[in-house]
Amino acid sequence: MVELNYIFTLKGLFYVLVVLGAIIMFANMVIAAYLKKRIPGGFVGKWLTIMWVFMLFFFIAEAGAFFFISSLNNIDLSYFLIGAVLFFGSIFVGIVNRFIYHLIRELEIQK
Repeated sequence: MVELNYIFTLKGLFYVLVVLGAIIMFANMVIAAYLKKRIPGGFVGKWLTIMWVFMLFFFIAEAGAFFFISSLNNIDLSYFLIGAVLFFGSIFVGIVNRFIYHLIRELEIQK
């Protein structure tokens, strides 16, 4: 079991943020795949595919962070900063997915 004191260190926060970010990114990938099915081609479909590929790379980076962070000389601040960047990057992609969802809904209504 993980000690509560460890979670409240910068290194512990890194792991929490990366895990939460990876979960959010995976959910974003599922949402983007669903949106891509609703827009089969054209400009929006092409860019949704490109966005999904970038989400995949972002997810790989989050998953790989656990393996490569040890080479940073165990600097606690670096753990926190990397985790925060990955976490808020996942939040950003969620906002973009929400925007695209509402854009598609408005376009469907205007048909």
